[in-house]
Amino acid sequence: MIPSEGELMKLKKDELVEMAKGLDLAVSGTKQELAQRVIQHKIAIYDKETDRLEDVLYHTPEEGEGMMVKEQPSESTDSDEDVSAEDGEKPSMLDNLKNFLGKEKEATASSENHVVFDELPSRTFVAGGTNAKVFLAAVATTFILMFGYGFGDYYGDYFSFEGDDKKTVDCIHITYYTLGNGNDSEYDPTAEANIECAEFLGVSPNYWQEEMDEWIASLVGNAASSGNHTGFVWTQAGIDTMAYLGETTFNVNMSVYGDPVAGDEFTEQHLNVWNGFAAGFPGGGNDTIESLLPGGNSPFAIYMPAGIVAYKPTGYLWTQSGIDTMAYLGTTTFNANMSVYGDPVAGDVFTQEHLAVWNGFGAMFPGGGNDSFADLLPGGGSPFAIYMPNGIVEDAPTGYLWSHPGVPTMAYLGSSTFGANMSVFGDPAPGDVFTAEHLAVWNGFTATMGGGNDTYASLLPGGDSPFAIYMPSGIVITEVEWTNQTPIIQNLTINSSQSGDGSGNTTYEVAYLFIDAQSDNDTSSFAWFVNGTYVGNSSTYTAELSNGSVISVRLTPFDGLYTGEVVEAELQILTEDDV
Repeated sequence: MIPSEGELMKLKKDELVEMAKGLDLAVSGTKQELAQRVIQHKIAIYDKETDRLEDVLYHTPEEGEGMMVKEQPSESTDSDEDVSAEDGEKPSMLDNLKNFLGKEKEATASSENHVVFDELPSRTFVAGGTNAKVFLAAVATTFILMFGYGFGDYYGDYFSFEGDDKKTVDCIHITYYTLGNGNDSEYDPTAEANIECAEFLGVSPNYWQEEMDEWIASLVGNAASSGNHTGFVWTQAGIDTMAYLGETTFNVNMSVYGDPVAGDEFTEQHLNVWNGFAAGFPGGGNDTIESLLPGGNSPFAIYMPAGIVAYKPTGYLWTQSGIDTMAYLGTTTFNANMSVYGDPVAGDVFTQEHLAVWNGFGAMFPGGGNDSFADLLPGGGSPFAIYMPNGIVEDAPTGYLWSHPGVPTMAYLGSSTFGANMSVFGDPAPGDVFTAEHLAVWNGFTATMGGGNDTYASLLPGGDSPFAIYMPSGIVITEVEWTNQTPIIQNLTINSSQSGDGSGNTTYEVAYLFIDAQSDNDTSSFAWFVNGTYVGNSSTYTAELSNGSVISVRLTPFDGLYTGEVVEAELQILTEDDV
């Protein structure tokens, strides 16, 4: 260890002198000179030792210099070694190495029993020893045999088939990866090439759809169980058709089905009765409930073009934006096309089965798998709402809409009487469908106050709700009334004229077209604003406005019973110079 100058300076001069003597250094000079002399000596010793170690570790022998090999000391003599060899003892590795190199005696020997050889053994000797050629040939042969066997085994597992290997591989590509695969852009299970290859492979040409249907069934689970929960209902056209077929063909009346009415559940028992009759005719007896939908594949479809059943209403319908969104998500995320939903079109019922399929896909992602129908509406609570800003479904028409006075009336009743805000109804706007769920919420509130049995019609203006006195304008409006009776405003403009009293004021009035299908009186209301600030509610407004001001009016059409959609117009004030 090399001491620092500070450490040495702490010693007495006599101690430094003794240290210098011990190192065979000059002892004259100051205390600092002695300290520096000791340090320089220590550094010199350190550098010398470092150079020596580097020479030992990294020295490359020059040609002819040889290589030092450590040999264990042995007291045995040459005669002893000969005896050992004659006795059959195995020669040491060192003996083999010396024999191979032709060095029967040591080239040089140091006091430490080092043996020096003139050259290193060859790579062949290192790899295979004295019988390298035979050994390496055996290794190479073994490797070739192993590779050949492995390749043959792999080919046999993946590319070797009974019969024609090439045709089999080609057909696998066609049926399982292109024409027969529903996720491929070339998908066409009816293509001749796919049919031929499917037959060759011993599978159904439509295997992909069949497997998908089986998978969807596993996702759906009990969403549409047996008994009276099939998800299908009788239609009036279906009842009329079935009654006619019963009378003219099957010789039975509708009592065998329990005399259903439109909207009743079409049960599994009903299907069994139908198939029982149809089995007496060629091709009949194997219909599913879907076969009885309009355009279904029943062999009797020609006799029932309007079908027998319809999907049970859920209160929700597919929208076109929903179909487009779901098709995109299926292609990019869920690896499925719209056939898993039965290829719906806008306006079709969004069924319990559809919801179960959606939740089956959604469950594969964090937070998914628990959506309700309402979660799939625009702005719904689905964790996937960010990917479907316009939702997937819409409320099915009930024939009734929220009216303009209905929304604020319900909000008032909720806050003052029921202790609830409009979020319990999903925060509707005038013109939104008044759904069966909305009616159920309303009846739930009123049931504790003598109500609870209102129908949609009870909530119309003048309806028979026990709460009609609190909502003289009603809560809802029929779709027909919304279209035919709600007044509308068209061509709204603001006109101005100078006042004749010399005040310099300007009078602003509106011109518009009031349209009401029943020719009711125009009792519309006005709201005037200057630069966004409310200033009056008469039919005209008079003021002296500065240059650049903006005056606007909001006109709410009203015919004495129904309120229409608010219309707005504005006018910017300009001086003659600006004009």
